[in-house]
Amino acid sequence: MTDNTTEADVIIIGGGASGITAAVAAAEKDASVIVLEKGSTTGGAANMGMGFFAVESKYQKAQMVDLTQEDAFKFFMEYTHWRADARLVRKYIAQSADTIDWVETLGVEFLGSFKYFATSKQTWHVVKTPGSNAPAERAASNLYKALTDRAGELGVKILYRTKATKIVTQDGRVTGVEWVDENGATTFGESNAVIVSTGGFGNNVKMLHDQLGYDWGKDLHSFRIPGVDGDGLSMLWETGAGQTGSTMELTYTTPGVTDVYKTISETMRQPNLMVNLDGQRFINEEIMNNTVYTGNSVARQRQRMAFTIIDDSIIDDYRKKGLDYVTFHHNVKTVDKWDKEVDAYVSGASVEASGLSDLHSDDQKHEKEFWVCTSLDEVAAVTGINAATLKATVAEYNEFCASADDQFFKPYKYLRPLKGSTFYVARHFPAGYGSLGGVNVNDKMEVLNTAGFRIGGLYASGTDACNIFGDSYCFYLPGNTMGFAINSGRMAGYNAVDYMESDEF
Repeated sequence: MTDNTTEADVIIIGGGASGITAAVAAAEKDASVIVLEKGSTTGGAANMGMGFFAVESKYQKAQMVDLTQEDAFKFFMEYTHWRADARLVRKYIAQSADTIDWVETLGVEFLGSFKYFATSKQTWHVVKTPGSNAPAERAASNLYKALTDRAGELGVKILYRTKATKIVTQDGRVTGVEWVDENGATTFGESNAVIVSTGGFGNNVKMLHDQLGYDWGKDLHSFRIPGVDGDGLSMLWETGAGQTGSTMELTYTTPGVTDVYKTISETMRQPNLMVNLDGQRFINEEIMNNTVYTGNSVARQRQRMAFTIIDDSIIDDYRKKGLDYVTFHHNVKTVDKWDKEVDAYVSGASVEASGLSDLHSDDQKHEKEFWVCTSLDEVAAVTGINAATLKATVAEYNEFCASADDQFFKPYKYLRPLKGSTFYVARHFPAGYGSLGGVNVNDKMEVLNTAGFRIGGLYASGTDACNIFGDSYCFYLPGNTMGFAINSGRMAGYNAVDYMESDEF
């Protein structure tokens, strides 16, 4: 029994990046819209981000970026081995540049289009923080504030601290949503269309295990965003929606170091020696700036962990020349703060940390994952790496550094031998920004049932519906997670209204 009833043309479950975008899109087409948001703000995890994907935008054209929609589509489909929905990918890419223009009408500005690492494409459109021309973490929060303000102007009703509990369907079409507010009152909202945009299940330890096979905190140290518990997917599956294999936007991390001790983190992510617990090399370290590929490789190792090892001679080289890889968001170019951060880490002192460090648990922040050692025997003792194999690997690697890497063909310029007296070791684990996908949708973001037919008026967008990456997130086209969230939200919002105005309704 519900305490009361209400109605709207469109009810959106989740007010994150995709949900608030869907709300504005539907309201712009004169639909009455209710957004159900469990938290106390909109934007969700995307508030921590910086920007999103687009192709053939005015920024790329101004920066003479030679990447067309055709190029991006072909690259995307080749990357996924055509396991992605080609119609959906094509529509997403085609709309992406217009979405840049669309959000600019809300007063949002961009710094331009950028790469994430050297061999990636220049598709990441970073939001400008008012009053600054420097890239900033959380910059995208300005975008979601603007979308929320626009939603208010259009009459969208946002119910905060409100949890959807059931999607109601009848005769193959949606009829509404049941929810509970912060006071425990239950409401049934009658609607013509429902859009689910709840952000996946990155905070649900059980689902991470059951769906992906990871034990969070042991062999996975991903971000856990409070409230991202898989509620939307569970409700969709209960309606008879088709379930797809979920994946994760897999990366790698050094718990308690990444985003906290940024110079240590960035230095230990340079293309130097990486080994597993058996003391064996298993990767061409040249790829370490592609965190997805590195995360995939680390996840294959025993206990899903790996170690990078450098020494004081390598640090001295970085003091002279600077780091090999510089990420746009952390922008650590030198090891000027190396000694200060190493001393702070070893002593347990705090340092000025990135805003993303807020997403790490207290357990992660205090676990020992970085060591300073005076011998390879000590390295083996503190890490559990096989000592004999480690010594043999280092000897072989040093020989490669004098000639060529005949094992994995890493370029000579990245071959630095371990010949110093002090060793620095970081332990890495698979990480990620959350789950991807889980419910079957078509190119209109309509939810399909287990037989592959649409459920009338039911839509999903954002992470819940993000099945477009195959088995690995495509970091070669940076900005895709937020890009898909925003663009699929626009699609869902527009298509929901079109459905209500069509003969099919």
